[in-house]
This record gives sequence, structure tokens and C-alpha cells, in this order.
Amino acid sequence: MSEDDNKKELDGNETSDVKEPQEESPVKAAPEEPSEEEGVVVVESEEESGEQDRESEPSNEEEKPSEPETPSQPKPLNRPRKHAPAPRKKKDEKEYLPDFPYDFKTVLGALLAVSLVIFIWSVIFHPSMRIQSIDVVGNYELSDEQIMDALDIHVGDHILKFTLLKAMALAKSTPYIENVSVRINFPSSLTINVNERHKLAYIKVPDGYIAIDEFGMILEFTTFETEDVHPVLCGLELNNVVVGSYTEVTDSLAFRKMILVLGAVLDADRNSNHDDGYYFYDSVREVRAISSGLIFLTIELPDGTILQVKLAGIEHIADDMQWLLYAIRGDAFEGLPAGSLDMTEEEKIYRAYNT
Repeated sequence: MSEDDNKKELDGNETSDVKEPQEESPVKAAPEEPSEEEGVVVVESEEESGEQDRESEPSNEEEKPSEPETPSQPKPLNRPRKHAPAPRKKKDEKEYLPDFPYDFKTVLGALLAVSLVIFIWSVIFHPSMRIQSIDVVGNYELSDEQIMDALDIHVGDHILKFTLLKAMALAKSTPYIENVSVRINFPSSLTINVNERHKLAYIKVPDGYIAIDEFGMILEFTTFETEDVHPVLCGLELNNVVVGSYTEVTDSLAFRKMILVLGAVLDADRNSNHDDGYYFYDSVREVRAISSGLIFLTIELPDGTILQVKLAGIEHIADDMQWLLYAIRGDAFEGLPAGSLDMTEEEKIYRAYNT
């Protein structure tokens, strides 16, 4: 083959190997790894190789069965230790009187003690601490002077005079007084409160009369009948009479009925609006309850006439006493001779005594 023919053949090969340019793809192809034939050896990093080995090797943890978890014991709390407070620094003590033989606290205590003594002395001997007025409240049977003498309290005494033991002794000395209390009204007055038992009636006994209160307490004993000995509860028999004790007839039906009648008389006086000096209770002379249930009242009228009143019982005793007081105040019995009033029925009947 000639040299020209070789050149033509080479030119034809070059033209056949040349290709037309193609449009570039937006996705870049991954660079090809160099082959061993080209003499380039690719060495992988240890981390990549280790990861590949882990992926390829089966994990031992998946093969092992899961063991139950044991509850872990709580760890002890480490509480912070309390630190003792740091000692305070003492302030610089000042010496007010360096050459004085006593310290400040001793001098202050002595001054306070002297001041207290002066105050007590002035309270005891000050003229305004003397009693200038005494009020006695609640007494009826005993007068103000009797109570003050029993307590040994008088105007001019010191306001702080001790009277508690004397008040207790007074309550024990007479059954009329249940208890006594003394209230100090500074600076110069006293109030004596007396809780007194009130005399309600008398009971006839072989040697005289005894005075009792509403509960049957024997308050006093008298051997003579006077104008003040009324009203008298009749028909009761007593064997033992001890002043300051209760009578033995307090549980009897007759006694309770007569006490209720006198209570209704007192209520009629309290509810009355008249102030003419006439008191229904003071006009009652006797009360008698008999076994049949009837009750008899002996009353002295304002003109001095004696009226006998017969009651059926105590069922309407309050209304009966109100009506009777109204009739007496209205002069319904004025000019009539001595007689009796029957109030056992709705229609009241007056009968004069036979002369």
C-alpha cells in the first residue's frame, strides 16, 4: 500500500471517529471510579468501612431476648447541711460613765423599781382613791346601811379595800341574801349588787310564823303576829323548822297551788297601770287550798272591809286575778257589807254575811 493510500485511510478514520456535539444533560453523571487497570487504587476511609461492616454484620442485640428492667434504687438525696449562723459581731460597747461603779442595766433597773414604788404609794394615798359614793342594788328586805355595815364598807374608805371574804360571810350569815358582788368604779365609787331572796308568804307553826320565799326556803321566824305577817298560807303542817333550809311541804299539791295564786296576784300588780297607792298583794291576808280543789282568798278592800273570794282552781287563775283587781279598783264593792264573792262560775255572785 502506498503512502497516499495510508493517509486517505487515516483521514477516513478520523472523520468517522468525530461525533456531533450533544446537548448537556442537567443531571451530572457521577464520576467514574478509576479502574485498577489505569494504575489508580481507591482507598476507603476507616469510618466508611466501619459503617459498612456494621451494616453487613447482624446485630447481636437484636438476637438477644430483652431482659426485664429492674427498678433502680433511688439515690439518697444529698440534703444541704445547715450551717450554723455566723456569730454576730459584738457592737462596740459605749461607756456612758467610764468612772461610774455600776453598769447601765443596773442603773435602769433601779430607776424602774423606784418609779414603781412611787406609783403604788401615790395610788394608795391619793385623795381621789377614796370612796365618795356607794350604790346598793337588788336589796329589798335589808336596807343599804345594813348591807354596808355587814361588808364594813363606808364612804371615805379606800377604793381597793378587800371585801370578798366579807361578802361571802354576809351571804352565809342571812338566808335573805343568795350572793353579793362589789364592782369598783374608778376612781371613787362602788356598786354593791345584791341577789336577794324575796319573802313571799308566811306559814303558821305551833310557836309562831315562818317566812318563806317562792321555793319554800325558810327566811325567818317570828313568834308574834303583826301587821306585816301576811299573806298566810293556811292548812299546812310543819314538824321541823330550820332557818336557811327548805320546808318539808314544798312537794305538796296544796302548797304549789297557793304559791301559784300569789304569783298571779303579783303579776296583776305589775301589769296594772294605776298608781293610786293600792297594791293587790299587800291586801291579801290569807290563802287556803282544800282537798276538794277549791281555793279561798281573804282580801282587805281599800275601805277596810274584808272580802272572801272562792275560786274553782288554778286553771284560769291569771285571768281571775286580773278581773278581781279591776273590780276592786273600779269600786265594785264600795258600800257593800262584808261578804263573799263566788268566782267558781262564769257569772260572779256576791253574797253578804248574815248579820
